Amino acid sequence: MNTHKELAIWITFFLIGVFALEIPPEYQLKCRLCNNALELRDCTKQEICDNRTEECYMEQVITDAFTIQYRGGCRSSTHCNGGTAVATGKRDEGIVCSQCCGYANDCNSRLCGIRQGNITASQCYFCDDSKSDQASVSRPEDCITFTNCDTDQVCSAHDEYHPGSHMTYRYGCMNKAICKTLTRVLFRDMEHCLNRTSLECNHESVMCDVCCGDTGCNYGACKEIKERLFRLYKSGHYNMTTLQTT
Repeated sequence: MNTHKELAIWITFFLIGVFALEIPPEYQLKCRLCNNALELRDCTKQEICDNRTEECYMEQVITDAFTIQYRGGCRSSTHCNGGTAVATGKRDEGIVCSQCCGYANDCNSRLCGIRQGNITASQCYFCDDSKSDQASVSRPEDCITFTNCDTDQVCSAHDEYHPGSHMTYRYGCMNKAICKTLTRVLFRDMEHCLNRTSLECNHESVMCDVCCGDTGCNYGACKEIKERLFRLYKSGHYNMTTLQTT
C-alpha cells in the first residue's frame, strides 16, 4: 500500500473518531461499515452516526465486473424514505437493494440479504405461532430466532394483514420443490407487471409469500425480499435451481 493511500485511510478514520466524539452519547447510532464487502464478516468496523439526522444503510450492488458487493454505514435521513434508501451508486452499477434502519445499533447488518457469518448454511429466521419458540412478529426486526431447515427445504417469509390490526410477519422453512413453483409464478407475474400501471398490477394483496435458498435470506418484509430477488433474477444473479444468489 502506498504512502498516500495509507494517509488517506488514516485521515478517514481520524475524522470518523473526531465527529463521533462530538455526538452526545444518547444520539449515537453505531452502523456496520461495509466497503465493497462480499459478506458480513468483511465488514469489520462500525461507523458512529447521529441518530437525529442519520440512519444506518446497506446496499447490495452488482458491479460493472458482474460481482455482488455490499456497502453500508451512515446516511442522511433525507436519503432514506420509510426504510428504503435513495440509490447513490455509480451509473455503471446496478443497485439491487438499498435499505435504511435506525431502530438499534448494527441494525444494517441484516439488511439487503448480506450473508451472515454467525449462522450455518441451513439456517433460516424462524418466527411462527404454531411451531417456533418465537411467535409471528409485528416488525421484521423483532424476529431473532433461527432454525435448521431440512435438506429438502429453503427459507420462507409470509406477510399477512388483517383489517383493524397490524401487519404480521411469519418466518420459517418451505419445501424446496414448492418454493421453485412459487418463485416461477411470482417472477412471471412480476415480469408481466414491469412498467405497467393497470389495476391488476397496482393492487396490493393482503398476503405475501416468498422463499429463497441462501442462509438467513428470509429476513425482512416479504415485498422487499421478492423485489430484491427479482432484480437479482433479472440481472442473471439468481439460480432458479438452487434458489440462491450467484
